[in-house]
Amino acid sequence: MHGAISLFTTYLPYFVLVLTLLVFVHEFGHYWVAQRFGIHAEVFSIGFGPELFGWTDRKGTRWKICAVPLGGYVKFLGDADQASVTSSGEALTSDQRGHAFFSQPLYARAAVVVGGPAANLLFAFILLTAVFYFVGEPYSPPVVAVQTNGPAAKAGLQTGDEITRFGDKRINRYEDIQDSQLLYWTRPMPVEYRRGNQIRQGEIVPQFCERTDKYNNTLRFGELGMDQLVKPVVGGFTPDSPAEAGGLKVGDLLLQIDGKPVDYFSRIPEMIGNRAGKPVSITYLRNGQRGEATVVPVADKALDCAGKELTVGRLRVRPASVTEFRRDGLIHAMDAGVRHVWSMTNMFYTSMVQILTATRPVDELGGPIRIAKAAGEASHAGWFGILNLVIALSIVLGVFNLLPVPMLDGGHLAMYLYEAIRGRPLSLWAQELGLKVGLVLVIGMALVATFNDIKLLLR
Repeated sequence: MHGAISLFTTYLPYFVLVLTLLVFVHEFGHYWVAQRFGIHAEVFSIGFGPELFGWTDRKGTRWKICAVPLGGYVKFLGDADQASVTSSGEALTSDQRGHAFFSQPLYARAAVVVGGPAANLLFAFILLTAVFYFVGEPYSPPVVAVQTNGPAAKAGLQTGDEITRFGDKRINRYEDIQDSQLLYWTRPMPVEYRRGNQIRQGEIVPQFCERTDKYNNTLRFGELGMDQLVKPVVGGFTPDSPAEAGGLKVGDLLLQIDGKPVDYFSRIPEMIGNRAGKPVSITYLRNGQRGEATVVPVADKALDCAGKELTVGRLRVRPASVTEFRRDGLIHAMDAGVRHVWSMTNMFYTSMVQILTATRPVDELGGPIRIAKAAGEASHAGWFGILNLVIALSIVLGVFNLLPVPMLDGGHLAMYLYEAIRGRPLSLWAQELGLKVGLVLVIGMALVATFNDIKLLLR
């Protein structure tokens, strides 16, 4: 019930704002390309259902906002419906036929259809480029700390190794590894790494893990048994931190716990995990001076990768960030923008294939409620969180519409490909049948996504 209340009081405004923006970008892409070919748009609508307000411009296009903010459309001259599948059959003058969508050459119709998804991808690229130019691209060195007896250790990796390739891609920063963790939960992954002056190869078999975040979202990933190699420097404290109560301060370099060296930050949980409620002695370095503190790790509940609940000891300290934001000019920012758009596009299509082949659960399909929830959660991270969500959803909207499903832009392109190969368009009967099949598929996906959303909301 709390989730449902939050949906309408907190999440809904952000959802409407984000979706309206992205739908406008998508439909304006169709509209803009159509204008280049002299095609007349009769209606440009954001939303469906009854019109709330609107205006007609000097070209005769009706711009309107409708009551149901779950999409939009551009209706071109001569179209029988918003999907632009068939002509209306109405009598048009020769001049009107020259400005009707269905009478345009194949390349023009295809360009108009591509315009929508292309606008979403271009919009995401522009935003990413701006972020990387003004803020910088996140960069963490791909040097790893290897957990004892974890998948990476079993593959032969050691702490201090530098990852150079993982899976099928070259690794330049630690962040490049994380995409593969989200895509491939248990698939063996070839890894290439540098140790000293030697390049070595191995194969990591990830361990499937499932976690629930603070917003009650289920996170599934492949646990690799390695982390970024981070110095054991206190970067901050979480609430009720026993380390802070014991006298540690931000900036302290932890040297030893009970006389054992702390080589890297992610070693701390291994050293105190079974010490909940038991005092430990911590030696640290502060402003060049060694000091010692006695801390009693607090008992926290945690789940292992098998879903078993464990009680572990925690100091409740955060590491000092090793991530820097690299700014190397406009060309580098544009290159990073292209790479990130391509990476997210690849993740989307790979995930869809995994769902269709039952290697990824169908409950990962989400709909408007999940988008609204994500928008509300992103708002807690400020404008940067909202911006990240807008970028991700813009890419998803663009590539989703390119799926070869009737009703979607990709379905239109598939029909145009048929027309290009056969030299004639699909029959009206085939177009209408495709529209009906596409409608069933889209409604089916929407029902599954809505069912998943409701389950998520009621947790």
